[in-house]
Amino acid sequence: MADYDPAAPNARRYPRVIVPDEIDKMPRLEFNSGITTAIFLSRERDDARYFRQGYCYGEPDHLPYHWDQKDFDETHYVLKGRIHLVVEDADGRKIVLEAGEGEHIYLPAGYKYTLEATGVEFVFFWSSGPSPRAGLVEAAEYSAELKALRS
Repeated sequence: MADYDPAAPNARRYPRVIVPDEIDKMPRLEFNSGITTAIFLSRERDDARYFRQGYCYGEPDHLPYHWDQKDFDETHYVLKGRIHLVVEDADGRKIVLEAGEGEHIYLPAGYKYTLEATGVEFVFFWSSGPSPRAGLVEAAEYSAELKALRS
């Protein structure tokens, strides 16, 4: 189609299948040494309005990754291996969540999370929402990489 501009607003907002090969070719964002993610559905690349999705990959001895989840909910569905999360509430109380293959963890906003090493490699599918209108402002360089993939 001669008039199609993949960079135009909402140009990639259409139903489609995202295949494993496409996900494998996505650029990786490093959270910490040994932990990366490939975001395959986003506001930047796909005009997704309400959530983002990706795979997170972790080495057996990855460094801890900590985040303060103030304004979005998230889920982790373990595809391979095992994950270990330390959860802290606003009063400083902590619990530990562990999930293995086929298990799902719900991580609501309002908590601090730390993903710690388990000694085994992992891959999990994650989804988060709502997706901020500004996109991935905390990772501007990665955001630009995703925008460049529009086609």
